[in-house]
Amino acid sequence: MRNPGPLGRSLHRQAVRLSRAAYLGIERSPLAPFLRIPFVQRVKTRVTYMPGSQVLALLDLVAATEVRAWVAGGWGVDALAGRQTRRHYDLDLLISDDPGDFAKVAEALRRAGFRLAESEHNPGLAMPWRHFWRHDSGYGVEVLPVALREQPWTGSADAPPFARGSIDGRPVPCLSAALQLTLHSGYPPRDIDATDTSMLRAYLNDGAGHD
Repeated sequence: MRNPGPLGRSLHRQAVRLSRAAYLGIERSPLAPFLRIPFVQRVKTRVTYMPGSQVLALLDLVAATEVRAWVAGGWGVDALAGRQTRRHYDLDLLISDDPGDFAKVAEALRRAGFRLAESEHNPGLAMPWRHFWRHDSGYGVEVLPVALREQPWTGSADAPPFARGSIDGRPVPCLSAALQLTLHSGYPPRDIDATDTSMLRAYLNDGAGHD
């Protein structure tokens, strides 16, 4: 198959942007239940895909606020692996629960065109707050403020909570494999969770270092 020329690539990008806009428009309308149709879900996986370059751009955006942030979730697992193993549709970012830190990150996301789509509070969990931000281009960011002064975030000498990973060849701060394994327990695992758990255990067995 021939590689598409510049015009073909431009038309493809336009089609993706239009699909994202249509999906997000339906998501905010009374037609939202139709988004659960399997075919529509398959379309969603194509239009909300977040590439590594977008992850790095978002990390730069947050770094400019001088707020420390760590990559969690699926991208956090792949950061430890040093390669992308599957498609990701959002970025999980862990920050301190200091209100000033969240305000800085929130303002930076707003200036970049993100809107707060959902906030969720689950007291008693290690990550009790979940703030989901969505961009009209389809990208999503989950900001997860946590009490860094408390367990499991303080960690120990044998199991530090944070590490250095790599996304698209660039070093990034992320959660350690031991901590991610802890966070993957306590609920019925999905297929993706089982895969991530297997990768994290392999990472630990390889004796990889910490931050």
